[in-house]
Amino acid sequence: MQARDRQIVLETSAEVFMAKGRLAEIFYGHLFDLAPEARSLFSGEMVQQRKMFMSALSLTIGLLGDRPRLTAMAEHMGRVHAVKGVGPMHFALGAQAFDLAICDFFGEACTPEICKAWHAAYSEITGIMCDAAAKKAGSTAA
Repeated sequence: MQARDRQIVLETSAEVFMAKGRLAEIFYGHLFDLAPEARSLFSGEMVQQRKMFMSALSLTIGLLGDRPRLTAMAEHMGRVHAVKGVGPMHFALGAQAFDLAICDFFGEACTPEICKAWHAAYSEITGIMCDAAAKKAGSTAA
């Protein structure tokens, strides 16, 4: 992830977190529109799920400049997702839903630079998660 992208994410993240979970609501709305079958991956209450999403997003954004800690956190999240049955297709759908959610969240204020920066951050984090999930799935299949 480029330094300018990281700076844009950090500068715009305050608005995301002050909105008290609105981004998570939009994200899951898009995810379930894109893949209604994904609802079956969520056995718990969606209010709690949205809180966990925002908490994880906050933690990972805080670690964007610290590659070793970001990698450790994202790998852990990837292993947790693997246990829940999340695979590469789900990560790809999540990326689409996240891109749409960012555009909707920022609305008219959403510039191409903001979209690119948030996409880069999400891709970096989920790339690590996906690799860890694949390793976890491979180790449990063996």
